[in-house]
Amino acid sequence: MSNPIKLLQVAKSSGGVGIYTRRLVKALDRERYQITVVCLAEGADELAADLSQLKNVEAISLPMKDNIDPLTDFFVYSRLFRIIRRGRFDLIHAHTSKPGFLTRVAAIGTGIPVIYQPANFAFHDGVSKKQAAFYSVLERLAARHLTKKIIALCDGERELARRYSVGADDQFITIHTGIELTPFNRQFDRSAVRASLGIDADVQLVGTVARLTEAKAPADFIRAAALVNQTNPSAHFLWVGDGALMDESLALVKSLGLENVFHFAGFRSDIPDVLNALDVFVLSSHWEGFPLALLEAMAARLPVISTRVMGATEAVLDGETGFLVPIGDVPSLAEAINKLIGSSQQARMFGERGCLRVETDFPYSKMVARIEDLYETIYRLR
Repeated sequence: MSNPIKLLQVAKSSGGVGIYTRRLVKALDRERYQITVVCLAEGADELAADLSQLKNVEAISLPMKDNIDPLTDFFVYSRLFRIIRRGRFDLIHAHTSKPGFLTRVAAIGTGIPVIYQPANFAFHDGVSKKQAAFYSVLERLAARHLTKKIIALCDGERELARRYSVGADDQFITIHTGIELTPFNRQFDRSAVRASLGIDADVQLVGTVARLTEAKAPADFIRAAALVNQTNPSAHFLWVGDGALMDESLALVKSLGLENVFHFAGFRSDIPDVLNALDVFVLSSHWEGFPLALLEAMAARLPVISTRVMGATEAVLDGETGFLVPIGDVPSLAEAINKLIGSSQQARMFGERGCLRVETDFPYSKMVARIEDLYETIYRLR
């Protein structure tokens, strides 16, 4: 067998990107790849400790702030510069905008091919025009001079890049996020999970799994819950996840008089169990890359409701596996929730079709195989 390919992965450790990176590294053929992972930002120590237990994996934790910070950013750049030259890597795979940019700059002069995976460009819908202009210039320069290939999580991401003239068409490849179905194919104690959340077993439960951040728009979900409560006062609502907007969200729930029907579970590691305790899944986001939470909800045979954020329109078939509503349209979100909690037959049909769609179009093995094929192609053409 030929020598293993020396692969460097650089990614943030928190949120969906952290989950994606953890699962990808564990799934890659570690006989074929000798992997170094640089784990950045919040949760870096935990992710690095976990991945370091794997065969042929070295994981390094580095502090990094999400926003631009010249001092810490220079420190991260300097460490990446040294890691890249020390490691003599064959390939580099960098995830998300800031780690991706710092990594590509740090790799200048090495000749190592860099694969960049933005997981939603920093000039996405929802940022100011000034920010979008600034970030798009950086991305344009990095794509033109420092990037071998760009992995888009969905076709919408490529369209966004095209709008800002970032990258050439032949640099892009779309590889949809996949999901491992095994955790969802087992028996669940729905009543026990609800009891642990303080929710009765027989109520209609509408929920989501997301960090409490601006992107996820918790206020929209809470306000939609208030509208649903007017016509379906027995329905309950659940937010699973923590984040910077927790206090603000708690205050909004109280101001709308939803304390008895709206529940915050904080961080939970048993997501398949929690999803199987729901009746309807809602994603109220204002922007996304390709929402893993939607695929997990579909794997749990839940009917889903999502705003028309990037990626959701490729995961959810509107009117077949769930409903898509305009971004920020709280009344439409509430109307879709009312439809599904009012029709168990439609909800069940959406859930079954959604699960079949995930099994057919988004299996995790397919995603990993396509990424490994890309690695092999670039490695041969170096």
